[in-house]
Amino acid sequence: MTFYKKGYDIIRNVISEEEAYEINEHLSNRTDGVLTAEISGTPSFYNPEIAEKKHIEMLPVIEDHSGLELFKTYAYARVYKRGDILKIHRDRPACEVSMTLDLGGDPWSIWVLDRDENPVEIKLNPGDALIYRGCEIHHWRPKFEGEKHAQVFLHYVDKYGPCAWTKDDIKR
Repeated sequence: MTFYKKGYDIIRNVISEEEAYEINEHLSNRTDGVLTAEISGTPSFYNPEIAEKKHIEMLPVIEDHSGLELFKTYAYARVYKRGDILKIHRDRPACEVSMTLDLGGDPWSIWVLDRDENPVEIKLNPGDALIYRGCEIHHWRPKFEGEKHAQVFLHYVDKYGPCAWTKDDIKR
């Protein structure tokens, strides 16, 4: 199993390209995004309703690919703009198992360090997803040269793991 061995896995066409574009359009038209210090001036959304639906729908998919029984923690969405950079990082405990779902826009690779510390470029198409051990696997995105790119992040924890206490994450 790739996820178990590598700490990440790619799931192609987890949702349709059409659905990815619909979610992208919905998020892009919202005006209530929070501007965070993490990526200056880029709208972010904590548990938006449209992502919460995906959070529930994707749970059995991620459990199947990870081989784990999971609790949902939180969903997050972001609409990136030209010049954004996602610095190399690992996630907080509520992101033990994470999915980044590509919603389209201009292509933008995500990079991970595999368990041997080798950088791996991952190219996703709209509707594709990367699942990864967010607390273990370093991940980042270099400077974005396109105009717009949207992602939904769905976070889970192992029901029997050390981060299970975060299952009702309410950080905003």
